[in-house]
Amino acid sequence: MSAPLTLARTVRRTMLGTTLALSLLGSIWPASAASATAAAPASASPAVLPGNSLYQLDISLTDAANQRFSLRDMAGTPVLVTMFYGDCNAACPIIIETLKRTVEALGPNAARLRVLMVSLDPFNDSPAGLAQLVKNKQLDPQRFRLAVARDESQTRLLAGALQIKFRQLGDGVINHTTRIALLDGSGLTKAVSTRLDTTPDAEFVKQINSLLKTVKN
Repeated sequence: MSAPLTLARTVRRTMLGTTLALSLLGSIWPASAASATAAAPASASPAVLPGNSLYQLDISLTDAANQRFSLRDMAGTPVLVTMFYGDCNAACPIIIETLKRTVEALGPNAARLRVLMVSLDPFNDSPAGLAQLVKNKQLDPQRFRLAVARDESQTRLLAGALQIKFRQLGDGVINHTTRIALLDGSGLTKAVSTRLDTTPDAEFVKQINSLLKTVKN
């Protein structure tokens, strides 16, 4: 067999193999591209929060179940947020009772609301102590989340953002103001109650219900 004929057959075989490979690649690529496109939302970044959202604060918290989380993790549903401390025997028991009764006053709408209570005393309030408080006060752990910040600086950062003033008086006593803020799903303050009374603030309850009605199930 002559050399030119052999070379021609070799070239034809190479071209045929290349054409077949490109054909197979063409049948596989669209499916792969579609799969990648479908999977994209799973790794998509969270929705951008407003610049004045409370959830923009970089604060690390640990709750009564010893679970670590950030304020941003609370985004998505309305939240009542306030501050307290475990050994408080003056205002804090009233705040807790107020929150319990406020939730009860909301009726079925309360299922769309969460309550976050952050300690003013990161030196003495531990997850175990908070868990005992949840038990003693008979708080629903599915609704109420008691937590403590990582350190004093983060505690003061959150207190400042919530406009809650506090100072240590010694012997474990903390003097503090009372303020409960209603946040929407993006962490914006929609209403505030500074009333210190076990009877729910009727106007505040109305404002909470109004916001909850806008939340989709």
